[in-house]
Amino acid sequence: MMENENAKTEQNLKSVLEMIGQKRKKHGERYERFLWTVAQLLRVEFPGTFAGMSEAQLRQLIAFVDTVGEDTQAMMKRLKDACAGCGWCCSQTGNIVVSAEDAERISRQLKQKRDDLFVMRNNEWTIKNAHPCQWWNQKTGRCQIYSIRPVTCRIWPSSLPNEQGIRCLQPVAECAYAVRVTAVKVMESLEAQKKAAGS
Repeated sequence: MMENENAKTEQNLKSVLEMIGQKRKKHGERYERFLWTVAQLLRVEFPGTFAGMSEAQLRQLIAFVDTVGEDTQAMMKRLKDACAGCGWCCSQTGNIVVSAEDAERISRQLKQKRDDLFVMRNNEWTIKNAHPCQWWNQKTGRCQIYSIRPVTCRIWPSSLPNEQGIRCLQPVAECAYAVRVTAVKVMESLEAQKKAAGS
């Protein structure tokens, strides 16, 4: 029985490590910069907790928690004050993916053709003019369609669910919100691990 559990644990770990590898490959230097930024925040705010951990170990821990720990709506709401309101998500994101429902709904409410506002790329609907987003007001830093904005924008810095149905954070080092949420996920994960070990 114990051998089966160990084999299952090893398989799960192998699967997570593969997902981390895929994420590192997909996002490259951007992901490494994100991990570094989260690591620096953790070292500043919890110096004793990570003192004995090398930079590579801490980044691997962050990548692990980032990959397996889902971002809940409750967590995102609790940490919403971490958003600096910088507009990075609206101005620097090169490809804003939206659901087919959002593309239809927004087009209908703006009384414009869907294909004038959105484009299908790699089987995903994206905002046509998204660098910066066509609805981001550069002077005020506000969204011009805030009340009808797509789900992608409502859940930022989380992403839409991936192939495994898991929502992950956007790995954006410049987004204080994404960095803070990831740091909190790491600390809550360590706390849960301590509780489980004490039980």
